[in-house]
Amino acid sequence: MLTGESDINPYLQQEVMSASPARLRWMLIQRATDLCGIVSQHWREGRHCEASQWLLRIREILGELLDGVKDESNPLSATIADFYLFLLQLSAEIERTQAVDRLSVLRDLLQIEADTWRLYLEKQGSDSIPATHSVPLFPHFFGALDAVADGSFSFEV
Repeated sequence: MLTGESDINPYLQQEVMSASPARLRWMLIQRATDLCGIVSQHWREGRHCEASQWLLRIREILGELLDGVKDESNPLSATIADFYLFLLQLSAEIERTQAVDRLSVLRDLLQIEADTWRLYLEKQGSDSIPATHSVPLFPHFFGALDAVADGSFSFEV
C-alpha cells in the first residue's frame, strides 16, 4: 500500500486528475479486480495479513463506488447501489472465510463491471482505454449508463 507522498506515481496522478467521471469509475473497478488477484496470491503464499490489507482496500474501493451512485432521480441508481452493496457483503464474507471460490466470484463480477464501463467509454470515444476483452457484454445497457456516468464521484479512496 502507499506509504507516503513520495510513493505516488506522477503519471497515474495526472491520469486521475484529467479523467472523466466514467473513466475514474472504470479505473477503480479495474483496480479492485486486480487486487483480487493479489489477495489470491498472498493466500497461496500463506501471507494472510497482507491479503487482509488488500481485501480492506477492495472494500474501500467498493464503498467509493457505492458512494458515487446517489442520483435518486435515475431509476438505475438503486439497482447499481444494490449491486455494490452485494459486492461489499461478498468481500466481508471472503475476509471472514478466506474462501478462494468466493474471491473468484468477486473477481469475475468486478471484471464484468470493468468490461461494461470500458465498453461504455469506447462507445463515448472520450477516453482511450486499453482493450482487455473485445466481446460486448451489455450493449443495451449503454444508454442507461449515460445517465449515471456524470454523477457525483470522488477518487479519494
